[in-house]
Amino acid sequence: MIKLIIGQPGMGKTKEMIDHANAAVKTSKGSIVFIGESDECILEIHHNIRHINVSEFPINSSDEFIAFLHGLMSTNYDIESIYLDGILNIFILTPEEICGWLEKVKMIADRFNIHFEISLSMNGSIPDCFSPYM
Repeated sequence: MIKLIIGQPGMGKTKEMIDHANAAVKTSKGSIVFIGESDECILEIHHNIRHINVSEFPINSSDEFIAFLHGLMSTNYDIESIYLDGILNIFILTPEEICGWLEKVKMIADRFNIHFEISLSMNGSIPDCFSPYM
């Protein structure tokens, strides 16, 4: 399952995701991973949540990030939820390219039965392909 949190920069998407991740700790039977582009929010995240600062890894494209997610899955089969905050700021994609990327994430979510929550900073209209995830 994928859930998108979409809004303009500074609208509180990160705070909302942190709240969701911290709430999930209470009921989760598996591991929870919070992936962001910095360490800014590390003190707000529950200590049982694995925080990953993706800027510490040589990821330069959306395909490399998909490979990174596969690497996470291969090392921990107990991952139940992954929260992706600001990841698409690292590799810039058009709305159409994001739709293709979301399909790849959906394949991972379906195959490994993982809940993904993804924040996207966007101005303007939202592509139709986002509607199943909102």
